[in-house]
Amino acid sequence: MVERVRDYFILIGHAWICPDCRQRLLADPEAMLIGHKVSDEERTCILALTDESFGTMMILGEATGLSTDDLREAIDHPRSRLRHLGVVKRRR
Repeated sequence: MVERVRDYFILIGHAWICPDCRQRLLADPEAMLIGHKVSDEERTCILALTDESFGTMMILGEATGLSTDDLREAIDHPRSRLRHLGVVKRRR
């Protein structure tokens, strides 16, 4: 069975590669977290992020508690690349 990638990884990975979504996440993190499963610790980290947190992968790793390998996995994950934050998938 394939292990599901945590929503936290997807949020951080996409925010790294998409400047528009990063700004939306930083401006209104609570709204961007709606519908995503994150722990209280992960939520606290997201709420504390600033634009400077995205200066380098090392700084982002320190701010999020993710290792460089975890960040690379998050950034390269297909879900990080396919959908912008805050986009709700329509149900038919």
